[in-house]
Amino acid sequence: MAHFLTRVLKALCESPLRILLLFFVVLFRSCQYVCVRVLRAERRKSVSGETVLITGASRGIGRCLALEFAKHGADTIVLWGRDEEKLSSVKKEVEDIGTSRCHYYRCDVGDREQVYRTIQKVQEDVGTITILVNNAGVVHGGTLLETKDDKIEETLRVNTLSHFWTTKSVLPSMLARGRGHVVGIASTLGLFALPGVSDYVTSKFSLVGFYESLAAELREQGHRDVGVTCVCPGHTTTDMFKDLTTQPFSLTPQQVAEQTIEAVKTNQRRVILPRVMHLTWILKSWLPGSWMRNVLYVTGAMKDMDNFCAKR
Repeated sequence: MAHFLTRVLKALCESPLRILLLFFVVLFRSCQYVCVRVLRAERRKSVSGETVLITGASRGIGRCLALEFAKHGADTIVLWGRDEEKLSSVKKEVEDIGTSRCHYYRCDVGDREQVYRTIQKVQEDVGTITILVNNAGVVHGGTLLETKDDKIEETLRVNTLSHFWTTKSVLPSMLARGRGHVVGIASTLGLFALPGVSDYVTSKFSLVGFYESLAAELREQGHRDVGVTCVCPGHTTTDMFKDLTTQPFSLTPQQVAEQTIEAVKTNQRRVILPRVMHLTWILKSWLPGSWMRNVLYVTGAMKDMDNFCAKR
């Protein structure tokens, strides 16, 4: 590690212009963050009275999102998942809070026709969805050559294509009402890649692009009251990543849920968690690829993924 840091410092010292530019980039981003937070704090919106649909709601981040939306006064919460027993348990937890009505539906979001049928059923039973949270996801682990074709297809259907299908289904009613919010739970692996999960990384990179494009489309069409938020959490201690060695900046599902609702209230387009991961994103743009790889080794990310894949 000492040798690596010496190389980095030496290279930076040989290029003072790069240091200066990096300093101004970090300074600008810091000032931008503070200013945006102050301005948004003055025009926060409420989720009270909203009808919220959450996919992948039977556990982990989805479960915490359901409970947090209930605590913040959402009128109706709709849970989607594949495990009816767990969905029923989350429904009871939501209703015990005493502020929200709750419904659950068994739905495999990787099945397009099932998504469209279930959305229609929800709209008949509940009415218009005003906040959509696309949270469902799968991960398998393995290099490209180790991963079977059906697993690759499942990852892309569940992690990426389902966001297209659900959003296409609820967006027209949001536009007609002139308000609404679409949230996508992506990953920091949608900002930089690690080996051993190429299908997962591809699906998350796609999501970051999808939500950036969707936000641009709505903005250009004048639909500024329909919000779009892409949340990129780092390693989160959920069952999905239980085989991953705990990292120094690990998040809990509760932390991700709280920050997601804060992002909806302040209409943030992209949220990177934890905040320190902003630095990694900046470094990726400035450091040569081989150096960035060394950074990931130093932080333990590479080793963690090796251990994760070995246990799958």
